[in-house]
Amino acid sequence: MPGVTVTVKNSKAVVTTDINGRYTINAPATGTLDFTSVGMETQEISVSGRTLINVTLKISTTNLANVVVIGYGTQKRGDVNGAIASITSADIADLPQPSIDQMLQGKVAGVTITQNSGEPGSATSVHIRGITAFGSSEPLYVIDGVEISGNSRGTQLTSPGSANQETGVSPLALINPNDIASIDILKDASAAAIYGSRAANGVVIITTKRGKSGEAHVNYDGYVGVQQQGKFLDMMSLPQYAALENQLAVDFRVQPRPEFANPSILGPGTDWQKAVFQNATEQSHNLSVSGGTDKSDYYISAGYFKQDGTVLGFNFDRYTIHGAINSQAKPWLKIGTTFNGSRSDQNVGLGNNTGIIYNALLAAPDQAVYNADGSFAGPFVPVGALPEGGPNPVQQALNITNTLNRNEVNGNFYAEIKFFKDLTLRSEVSGDFNWSNAQTFNPTYSYGATGSAYAFTNATASLNRLIANSTYWSWKEYFNYTHTWGKSNLTALAGREVWESGYDNVPLSGTNFIAGNNVQSIALANSVAATIPENKGSSSMESYLARVIYTFNNKYSITANIRSDKSSNFAVGHQTGYFPGASASWRLSDEPFMAGIKRVADNIKIRASYGTVGNSSVPQYVYGASLKAVSTAFGTGFIVNNVANPNLTWQTSIQKDAGVDFSLFNGRIDATADYYIKTSNHFLFQQPLPNFLVGGGNEYGDNPAGIAPPYINAGEIENRGIEFSINSRNIVGKDFKWNTTLTFTHYTNTVVSLNGAPAINESINTAYISLTATKTVVGYPLGEFFGYKVQGVVKTQAQLQYLATHPQNVTGTTPQTVTNDPNVSNSIWLGDLQYQDTNHDGKVDVNDQVPLGNPNPDFTYGVTNNFSYKQFDLSVFFYGSYGGKILDALEYETAGLSSLYQNQLASSANFWSPANPNSNIPAPRSGLGNPNLVMSDRFLESASFLRLQNVRLGYNLPAKWAKHVAMNTLKVYVSGQNLFVITKYPGLDPEVGSFNQNPLLSNIDLGRYPSPRVFTFGINAQF
Repeated sequence: MPGVTVTVKNSKAVVTTDINGRYTINAPATGTLDFTSVGMETQEISVSGRTLINVTLKISTTNLANVVVIGYGTQKRGDVNGAIASITSADIADLPQPSIDQMLQGKVAGVTITQNSGEPGSATSVHIRGITAFGSSEPLYVIDGVEISGNSRGTQLTSPGSANQETGVSPLALINPNDIASIDILKDASAAAIYGSRAANGVVIITTKRGKSGEAHVNYDGYVGVQQQGKFLDMMSLPQYAALENQLAVDFRVQPRPEFANPSILGPGTDWQKAVFQNATEQSHNLSVSGGTDKSDYYISAGYFKQDGTVLGFNFDRYTIHGAINSQAKPWLKIGTTFNGSRSDQNVGLGNNTGIIYNALLAAPDQAVYNADGSFAGPFVPVGALPEGGPNPVQQALNITNTLNRNEVNGNFYAEIKFFKDLTLRSEVSGDFNWSNAQTFNPTYSYGATGSAYAFTNATASLNRLIANSTYWSWKEYFNYTHTWGKSNLTALAGREVWESGYDNVPLSGTNFIAGNNVQSIALANSVAATIPENKGSSSMESYLARVIYTFNNKYSITANIRSDKSSNFAVGHQTGYFPGASASWRLSDEPFMAGIKRVADNIKIRASYGTVGNSSVPQYVYGASLKAVSTAFGTGFIVNNVANPNLTWQTSIQKDAGVDFSLFNGRIDATADYYIKTSNHFLFQQPLPNFLVGGGNEYGDNPAGIAPPYINAGEIENRGIEFSINSRNIVGKDFKWNTTLTFTHYTNTVVSLNGAPAINESINTAYISLTATKTVVGYPLGEFFGYKVQGVVKTQAQLQYLATHPQNVTGTTPQTVTNDPNVSNSIWLGDLQYQDTNHDGKVDVNDQVPLGNPNPDFTYGVTNNFSYKQFDLSVFFYGSYGGKILDALEYETAGLSSLYQNQLASSANFWSPANPNSNIPAPRSGLGNPNLVMSDRFLESASFLRLQNVRLGYNLPAKWAKHVAMNTLKVYVSGQNLFVITKYPGLDPEVGSFNQNPLLSNIDLGRYPSPRVFTFGINAQF
């Protein structure tokens, strides 16, 4: 067995076994050897004059030796009273993912992870035990003592005129996953309460790698891979498109296009999906040096990661350095530091909505990508008419610059003083500093079809730039006291923490550049913005914390902690919040009356916990009335910016948890299960107020005299859930081993109160369609889809007669007139949609809008099977999500049959007509706002899927071969990521996610960048 640490007891001699489990160590004939390995029982063997000692390690059924990071300290796994899950570096090794959060998907019960976009460097939504806020519900990440918010950072500046864009980027994409040693997730409030107001959404503690005592090791880990798009939509070919255009011309009363007179003779046309999707490379290289003595250790690494996008115009490059140094400087003093530096250069292309994929799906197949002279092609423009098609997505991808450059430096320095055996004082200073530069340049251009006027022209180049920086520092001082007497053990912690964070965002813009499109600099703009709306602020907090852990006889244990936070975000009198937590456990299997069943069931521990955490995340000084500058005829003036609320205070979340841990059949199966109730209330959000009270927008989209509504505390959400994980050792043989890990997560999310507000509405905009897609109302989940239920296509005169006496008004204007007159815009006839009269009042109107579906899954699960045979190992990982709905909003365009010159899904050709009377697809109707395209369940789809997330096959080179190239170990592997997906969802990818981590706009597909399929080859080498 490789990697076993062999130590001569009471000495400094230590070695590690090689790939074949062999070792050599100098030991006295009367000495004792200790054999230790993670997950195995430690063994002590007396040398007794022997020169050859072979040892068989047993799997640890209790994992009592495993150490868990619990916040401001550590604890043995077997002594943990709260709900804490752990992931080791081995669990996520060799996964071709750029970010840590993406690697955790399906690996931890109780944690739901959704990738919001497949583009390189994109943000991920991580929800620990449900959704706990109307805004972002991302957890707090603590990386080597440095706190980092999970909210997306940076800004993607998208092209003008688009909305509902994915503009956030991952805060963890700047961290090198290869530097991670372990991840501990504090899931219940009793465990997270020690972090107080920052733990409302859970806490993820990340510990990076450290050096180990012994000789220096040089490690190289790297892989190269190719990415490809796994699925393409069946869009119309040119003959199909031409036939549709001919039919639409008849239906919309326009002249048919002469070139489409005989569609059957046309070729296939341009496949725009193949034009914008590409096979792309991915590579990762990491080099580290580590080692140490009995008093000091060190670990230094450098990494490079590059991922090109499978869509034109996207890529992500990351450069990282990491270091960790620890030293026992004196018997009473230990000091150390960790530091991380990173830079990323990212081309983020255009966003989802009206972005590259969106425009490619709608692009007409009769339009070429390039003209014969190599210039970008566009649609034909008849004399005096509009272009017969949309923009060229390849031109958009290659000509519009949209970049984001980020730099981050963070680190932690600590000193630990040991006053006497049981008492230590630890002091930590941490910091996290970020600088970013986002830039969008829309150049001048003109393009169109050969022999035609230009279809699209931009005569004035524009540059938008956002220079941003943020700072964070903290100082912690805390005492740790540990004492054991008799059968009792007591661990106590008491401390103080202060921190401050600040940000400064400076937007710049300019147009009409002297150097044309060549030099993209504000300094060369002929026209720049008259004002610079700099956004700057800071916040601070002072905290006191305490924790006590008491254990008796290794069977009964209780943990109690409390933290008080004083935040600058609230007015005096409301600044301080208190967050207590408590948990207890009972090792039932250690009771004498359980002795008879230990061969079947052992290590049974029953847990229960209760805790409170909080949230103070609001903009600075919203408890008071601030001023804002406005331009006047007499110069710059100031008016009131917002409505004050001096009573604004803490959001709180209370969680109750009951759990059980156990093992079966002599440790062949380990399992843990939990049931929890999490209630979050007094949410911090901006109160919706009517325009007659606060002003509101004018016809130009801005009202300088408008006043921002106040932030208030209101509402209550309840999450109830069950979760479990099972680890089974199916076969444990000499040469062949097979282990299985199963994780299961289920929760229900319910809005209990909105403090009298009828609903929180969220809208989407796709081209010229504006829809209120979700409503958050009492008794339903956050972000529930709301709208009309489709009764079916109107196919008979009987249905028309019914509609004549039971009017249908779904557009909010007037009831639809039953007529076939094309001059009546708001009409209904054969082939149109009929909606359900859900309240049975004899008509259909806004009162018939009902809940249509929950975007959140019923449950998610992950199944990992690990096999090993001699030098080979194989890992197969499936991830699945069951239940929930997706609003395929893209189909309002790709299947709407409402406009000329837009390609449609091939299935749309089967629309209802007198010659096709059995179809359930509505007939074409002109106009994007027509009654067939209102918010309904027409385009709601199942969100369930099962994905083969990763398959990895590795080979460990025998040590006798590796040593010939000066290596201790060498492993080569191949892997496949996202190999196939089983789903009923008709779009490109059933894992849609949310807009910028907003839970009220989840599972809405407006042309989401799909996750690619990836094939990689990699090596792990140690010298």
